[in-house]
Parts: sequence; structure tokens; C-alpha cells
Amino acid sequence: MQPDILVFKGLGPRFSEALNIRTLVFVEEQNVPCELERDEFDAVASHVLLTCDGVAVATGRVFSDPECFETARLGRVAVLKNFRGRGLGRVLIKELLRIVRSNRQYRRVMIHAQKTVAGLYAGFGFRIVGVEFFEAGILHQEMVLELV
Repeated sequence: MQPDILVFKGLGPRFSEALNIRTLVFVEEQNVPCELERDEFDAVASHVLLTCDGVAVATGRVFSDPECFETARLGRVAVLKNFRGRGLGRVLIKELLRIVRSNRQYRRVMIHAQKTVAGLYAGFGFRIVGVEFFEAGILHQEMVLELV
């Protein structure tokens, strides 16, 4: 299955589809409190939305770390349950990293990865930094990819 890749900035017309995926995956499936799912970075992030046959099935975002100009923060990476195991997560991460690399200001990419998918990010060259921690009740690991 080859998805269509849509990229948009901020709260564009397709943002509601991305937010719907995030709500289904994080709030309903993983019990993340609704008030933690949205934040001020949605308005400034570059969002990626994957669609299959016109249906939005996966999303993620990337934005500049407010504390370090040279660091991009990847996050809110979500694939609908019925579409997992088809390589869509890899397609999504690859596109997010393409966006990061197209902006020459960044020297690194950081993500707070859920521990269960840390291996996926490791496959892209991310390395674990620091200790495991809980975020929204889910075990996470900070990971960093140094850009060459």
C-alpha cells in the first residue's frame, strides 16, 4: 500500500484530520488526557498526513525546539490501529525527516518516543539519551538523531 503524503503548516484545512487520528490513537486508545493532546506547537509545526484511498490514516509533526534553534522536535506520530504493520510509520518518519533536512538550521532531531516504538526510531539512526520517564502515563525514552 502506497499512501499519499500531504504536508501542511500550522492549523491548515487538513489539521482536523490529523487531530482526529491523534485523538483516536492517543486519547481513546492510550488514555492520554484530552487536555494534553493539543498544545501551542500545533500552530507552528509542519504536519504530515498520510492518506490511503482518500482516508487519513497516519500523522506526525515537526517544529523548532523553543529552547534550541538547532534542534527540531518530532512528535505526535500516530497510525490508526487498523493500518499498523504496513510500514506507514516508516513512511511517516521518513517524510518528517525529509522536512527537517530541507531546513539547514537543524543539527539534530529529538523525540520523546514511546518505549514500545523506540526500535523504530533507532532504525533511522536515533540514539537513546537519558533515562526512561513517564509522560501522560506512558513509558517514554528521549531519543536524538544527530544530522551530518
